[in-house]
Amino acid sequence: MTTLSEATIIEKIKQREIFTATIEGGGFTLKIEKYEPALSAAIHNGGNFRAELEDNCLLSLAERYYEEDPYTGSFIEQQPITLIAHDSRYEYDLNRNTDECVYETAWGKEVWKKPLSKQAIAVSKAKHAQFYRIVSAIVEALAEDFGQCIVYDNHSYNYKRHERKDLPVFNLGTTSVKSESWRPVINTWLAALKDISVDGADITAAENDIFYGKGYLAGHCHGLYDNVLVLATEVKKVFMDELTGAADKLVLPSMQKVYNETVRENTANYEKDLL
Repeated sequence: MTTLSEATIIEKIKQREIFTATIEGGGFTLKIEKYEPALSAAIHNGGNFRAELEDNCLLSLAERYYEEDPYTGSFIEQQPITLIAHDSRYEYDLNRNTDECVYETAWGKEVWKKPLSKQAIAVSKAKHAQFYRIVSAIVEALAEDFGQCIVYDNHSYNYKRHERKDLPVFNLGTTSVKSESWRPVINTWLAALKDISVDGADITAAENDIFYGKGYLAGHCHGLYDNVLVLATEVKKVFMDELTGAADKLVLPSMQKVYNETVRENTANYEKDLL
């Protein structure tokens, strides 16, 4: 895999180059096979952890993995523009703002044996800020070329700890969307999610049921750009055993195939409507 600096990646985007590259430091990989008005992101896909943090962490790899979003990168990997994170959210959480992206506690558990040094926190925050400079470079280029663009913000969630048994397989969070002008695009994506058919899983989809689209990727884009819509989409971990981490051999490959196809078709229809 080609490794590039932030400056080189941004320059390639400005020049509308086709490329695939991992950022120096390994935090994420950006792939651009062609320029279209859609970015697909999986910001909690990874579990990489700097050695200095590993030695100081109270949580096991399995405990961290439980709160991460494994396989979400594979749900979008066939899209022309993908941004897939490799670092653990326990190093820096890309769905929080830069000032709050480094945990002290998470889901009721202490994270660190001893408080992180200012230097360690600064390194994590710098990687977080760098990621969002790249996000801005991408969506600004797409909005310039097409007038507007959408961002598929893909996550997964644990459901067995909830009392409710009717939680949706797909949850679309939209509360940070500022303009009702996006409603037709939102409705089309929600309808597409409801129509998905996955082997071994009964599919349901809802808007703002258990998650509300209040994460920082949505907040960053909606706060800065009126012509960028983030489709914050959570998928219930029906494709794996959330407690053991084992993949479901029937549901996972079907979900990977069908979700990629659904995103591809939705983007094609969205682009057609822009023309």
